[in-house]
Amino acid sequence: MSSEASSKCTVCFPPDRPKVTQPSIIIYGSIEPSPTSNWTTTLASHLSSLPITILNPRLDGWDDTWREDINFAPFKEQVDWEMDHAAVANVIVFYFKPGTSCPISLLELGMCVGMYNEKVVVGCPKEFYKRGNVEIVCRRFGIELVEDLNELGDVVKRRLEALLENV
Repeated sequence: MSSEASSKCTVCFPPDRPKVTQPSIIIYGSIEPSPTSNWTTTLASHLSSLPITILNPRLDGWDDTWREDINFAPFKEQVDWEMDHAAVANVIVFYFKPGTSCPISLLELGMCVGMYNEKVVVGCPKEFYKRGNVEIVCRRFGIELVEDLNELGDVVKRRLEALLENV
């Protein structure tokens, strides 16, 4: 399912597999209970004036009873969607919100840093429980690390604006 954050920004969710023809981001990180009021919607709003595609892996139909098993099709399709779209996106955005636990996002950070280093930007406030690990990984691999969501939005917007200048 796709939705418009504004007339210029398109947000795509699994299981849609859009043909991305404009600058794009994929977002990883803390998952909050509300699908309509969370850090991802705040970021989308911040970027809404840009003609971009936001690839948001949040699956509203996610079922906590699903087996996390490669042979369980719905689970495998979700994970494949996330990994496939990391390869497509121009910017890979991580945000680790204090008070949340997101071990899979930490794993995805390691994967993306190893595979797509130059595309990654990370927001991680000092209060996040694994901030030290995130900070060391970012420093070691030259990943831009910012302290809060507003700063993350500004960094992502600058990167996208630079890409749009070259389109």
